[in-house]
Amino acid sequence: MSKTPADHASKVTDITAKVVKLLVGLDSDGRQKVIQASLTLLGEKGVDLSSGGGNTSDGGKSESSSVTGLSPKANAWIKQNGLTLAQIEHVFDIDGGSASLIAGSVPGKSAKDQTIAAYILKGVAQLLATGDPTFDDKSARKLCEDLGCYNSANHAVYMNAVGNSTTGSKDKGWKLTGPGMKRGADLIKEMTKGV
Repeated sequence: MSKTPADHASKVTDITAKVVKLLVGLDSDGRQKVIQASLTLLGEKGVDLSSGGGNTSDGGKSESSSVTGLSPKANAWIKQNGLTLAQIEHVFDIDGGSASLIAGSVPGKSAKDQTIAAYILKGVAQLLATGDPTFDDKSARKLCEDLGCYNSANHAVYMNAVGNSTTGSKDKGWKLTGPGMKRGADLIKEMTKGV
């Protein structure tokens, strides 16, 4: 016995009611994350929830979509570098006005390469959180410690190898430059191959 359109509609209505009941305890951002993650796990195309819904024609990489809660500058950077929400959320936890690196490691064959990557990703986290890729040295060093790439004897030498990715100093703080922001996008792409 095949199901009728009425049976299908009834099933959709029942499941929708259950999903709404589960989502009611979350804020809007949390609801959107759950819906996007569920679609991804089911192998479905993403839905651009910021523009009222509808499947995106490119599997969730819509050029016109922006990430809710991020500054226009951060959204422009994401779009400019061809990044997706899935890639950003794989590397960072974005919550309100803060963004933190959640990846357990960063790319790099040596502690020097990993230290530089950590500093650049710290700047990207600030860009995502505030729209400004400026950060203090203390929090970047703490990130290096957390990632296991901090080497107190060579840290200053490592920072001399950052090149044109940042401007600033240990005392005044750091800011990602254009090349640094591009390098940050490349690091995220490297960290999310297959996502």
